[in-house]
Amino acid sequence: MAQHHRPSTNDVPPLQEQFGTIVIGAVAGLIAVAFHAVMNLAEETRAELAVLATGHGLLAQCGVVVTCGLLAAAAIFLVHRYAPEAEGSGIAAVLEAHRTVGGRRALRILWVKFLGGFCGLSSGMPLGREGPSVQIGAMSAIALRHYGPRLVYYRRRAVELGAAAGLAAAFNAPLSGVVFSFELLKQPFHAHNCFETILACAIADWVCRLFHGPIFELPIVLDGFRDWQELPTFALVGLWAGVIALVFQMFLLFAAKRFQQVGARPGGAVAATALWGCLLGLVLLWQPALLGIGHTLFEASIENTMPLTLAVLALAARIPLTAISYSTGAPGGLIVPALLFGVLAGQIFSQSYAWLFGSVDADFHAVCLVAGMAASIGALFRTPLTATIMAVEITGAYACLLEISIAYLAAHSLLGLARQPDLYTALGRLHASQHGSHDARLAAARPAVRQRAADP
Repeated sequence: MAQHHRPSTNDVPPLQEQFGTIVIGAVAGLIAVAFHAVMNLAEETRAELAVLATGHGLLAQCGVVVTCGLLAAAAIFLVHRYAPEAEGSGIAAVLEAHRTVGGRRALRILWVKFLGGFCGLSSGMPLGREGPSVQIGAMSAIALRHYGPRLVYYRRRAVELGAAAGLAAAFNAPLSGVVFSFELLKQPFHAHNCFETILACAIADWVCRLFHGPIFELPIVLDGFRDWQELPTFALVGLWAGVIALVFQMFLLFAAKRFQQVGARPGGAVAATALWGCLLGLVLLWQPALLGIGHTLFEASIENTMPLTLAVLALAARIPLTAISYSTGAPGGLIVPALLFGVLAGQIFSQSYAWLFGSVDADFHAVCLVAGMAASIGALFRTPLTATIMAVEITGAYACLLEISIAYLAAHSLLGLARQPDLYTALGRLHASQHGSHDARLAAARPAVRQRAADP
């Protein structure tokens, strides 16, 4: 059997390895497209539930509330029973996947992510569909490595390529997928890795565009550059978005701690999530636009048709709704919620600025939105390259890269002064502390158990 050796950092990847990278990118793109179709079906299902509730009286409304509770409980049951790695966005699990996940486990995570994500989003949980695409891409690469043609020889590289391709397909943003793999997944940066990652992300993006067309995820039109006198204003946008990110992170950590305590009891997490799903059902009856991915809120902010009061109320409602929903452990991501927080922050800042100093032009409003997106993502995840490149790549607003950088720097500095780690690090510490205290309690109980066993 032929021996395959890792090439040096300056080598061109072997042809067989390049072809394997293309296969990973194509499969990750196809599965990401399928996941988006399932999530779109979940959005349609929730919309039909809302129509049913409004048109058939009190009994139908009660049925919708109970249905939302059952869907939420089903999402958590699937995760706890079959694949705990599918919890949340799954990015933390991707970092360990090359050591802990085999082909059969990867396939299980995939179907749990699909079905659990459908149930969670159908119940109204305001989580993103794009974050899980990273784990879906990584799991598809692991499945290919075990069951597909023997084209990729390096275990960790397959996981990283699939994860990057999944994010690229999720946003139609190949460069974001590339920098994400080096910045957050900590892939070693050199020419060999960079070429393969670009190739996988480009293929995944191309596959996605075959189905969705060459469109931006959140198209924003800019007519020109901002005057230099306005540049300090976007530092204020970044500070405002950073405050919102800090509030959300603190709320999420508080909610996650409480849910971990509830989940320590048998069936506690499923029961608590069922109750939370019923509460989401009540929100669905009252204001369905607050739930799900938030397409209506994105569109209203981009078109500047949302009044200032409604933007403030929407932001105040989405922060706890998203934090508690993610804390349950349901499959869903935080990237899109972070983008929405940034958009709403930019909307509020732009309208407040207009109220104080007179009307603002459409370009100023648009730049506030894009700067808010970058600041929100950067403040939560501490990924400057991913935040800035994603903000321009999904909107097409390449002309305001300087304003985006200023806003990101302000938001990052704010959370640094507050001595807050990035969100994933904070959640990891909380998870480790909870497991550590649980293990300590077990260890303390074991001597007593042994003593009782030794007594006659």
